[in-house]
Amino acid sequence: MIHGLTFKEYIEEEKAKIAEMDGKEKKQYFMDYYLKFIIGAVVILILLIWIIVDICISGRNAVASGGVVNLAISDEGKAFLTDDYLDHLGKSSFSNQSILASDIFLSDSSDTEYADFLTFQAQLATNTFNYLIVDETALQYCMELDYSLFENPNKILDQDLKNSFSGRIAFHPLKKAEGEEQGETGDDSPGVYAIDISDTDFAKKYITADGPVYFLFSGSVEEYDLGVSILKYIMGM
Repeated sequence: MIHGLTFKEYIEEEKAKIAEMDGKEKKQYFMDYYLKFIIGAVVILILLIWIIVDICISGRNAVASGGVVNLAISDEGKAFLTDDYLDHLGKSSFSNQSILASDIFLSDSSDTEYADFLTFQAQLATNTFNYLIVDETALQYCMELDYSLFENPNKILDQDLKNSFSGRIAFHPLKKAEGEEQGETGDDSPGVYAIDISDTDFAKKYITADGPVYFLFSGSVEEYDLGVSILKYIMGM
């Protein structure tokens, strides 16, 4: 009930009241009594739509989550790793997503960039990425953060894939500070195994780099297959 009236009675009373007003009075009455309720209803509707859309987007299944570090990737390259990859898998973008962080640039030359460095470190520690595409400098940064966060491709690729990538997989040791001995390299040494994708059509078409381009496996063990899948896609397999 509204002011002791049923909704129907309230509507009839309002209609009768408005019928007695001239145009100017009707406009003023609307501004005084109804406009704020309409605005409030529109705001609430927009918020509800935003919340629903946000829930739907955040709830989509991630078929891959990657990062491009210290490299410039074209818009076509971004689409190749996201929307085009979904099409390649035959997945709908309504319920699936391929996530790409394409603007990660690491340097400790300023406070702002150092904050980015710390953010990236936190993302790695929480298994945000299934894979990374990096240059030589970023490769060293990744090792300095924690080389144990990156898996040796030889341990997760099947024999056919290891044969296909023969000559591309190499161990990259963590560079020592000036004056320190480099030491021996191996599975237990500070460093990571990376896959060189510099000569692939993907890198040539979409990546701007001054040197080698590497692919790294990261993230949780149970999601390594997501990284393997997108690596095969990048390699045109």
